[in-house]
Amino acid sequence: MKHTQILRLNIISFVVFLTVNLVSAQETKRNLEATDRPIIPAELGKSVNNESSTNGEAAGAVTASDAGAQRPVKVKKSGVSTFFGYNSKYFYRSNPLMSGTKLSNQKTAMWTNTFYSGVGLGVIDTDTAVITPYVGASWTINDYIEGGLDKLNYNSTGAYAMLLAQYGSGWSSRVGVSYASDSSTELDTEDYKEYFPNIGVMKAAALSDSLLGIFDASAGKHLTDTLNILKGTDDGNLDNWEIASSYGLKWKATQRLSFSPQYRLSYKMYDDGDNKEREDLTNMFTLRIAYKLASSVTLDLSSAYTDRSTSGRTGLDFKNFDTGGGLSLTARF
Repeated sequence: MKHTQILRLNIISFVVFLTVNLVSAQETKRNLEATDRPIIPAELGKSVNNESSTNGEAAGAVTASDAGAQRPVKVKKSGVSTFFGYNSKYFYRSNPLMSGTKLSNQKTAMWTNTFYSGVGLGVIDTDTAVITPYVGASWTINDYIEGGLDKLNYNSTGAYAMLLAQYGSGWSSRVGVSYASDSSTELDTEDYKEYFPNIGVMKAAALSDSLLGIFDASAGKHLTDTLNILKGTDDGNLDNWEIASSYGLKWKATQRLSFSPQYRLSYKMYDDGDNKEREDLTNMFTLRIAYKLASSVTLDLSSAYTDRSTSGRTGLDFKNFDTGGGLSLTARF
């Protein structure tokens, strides 16, 4: 009888220990569906002429030429054109886990390093549009520098294929699919992956000789695969439809210095598992100040404020503020 009671106490203690650790692991888990995964360089489909952005990060994704030229990247009229880039950014993040709980007070610094490349498969001139197919890939190292969150460091891999059509009216349209995957640096496990088929339109308009306005709208379906700690399998409950639009300005103060504020609104609808009937509404305000040291080297300061409201589930609202600086290098052949 005594041995039975001891065994029972040991079992209860083990269950309590396991539960506490699992709950702790869940609480300190990154907000996977709110993580920014820049895959497609921001200049694609945003009227860039001989200018490059970095990797399309949240703070400062709008880029455009002051002339509003319609060809997005300098490509050859025949054959293929390739481009490569590297972006390093160090910034403060007020809510690193994008959490609505007490963990939202856990501040940190982050250092991200992104390598990306792409290929423009020539251009097709038609009577009404210039059509360009693109394929590309990216790899990002994401490190938490402060706050004791280094065990959550992760690497992101991305790839995309896109068909871009640009019209003489200043409008452009695009259709494509992208792939993203997050892998834990500490555990060497794949925590998240998604496929994102999407469509979009963009309109650029010169407001003055030095000021450009850019409107963008897109829609697509995030088809996700996430790791469930308890089951070791995919829950499939992060699948969602997303509709987003943004409006940004680019003011070229000088030939080298530019200011790019932007507002973006995103609406997500979830349709699987625990998140069925969940809806997210996200407002994001960003500002990027860029200074070109050379044609292929840019220094920038950027800030982004994010506010997400969630209905259908509780405890998922959050706010976050990022601010920092970075360096980007680009090359085209």
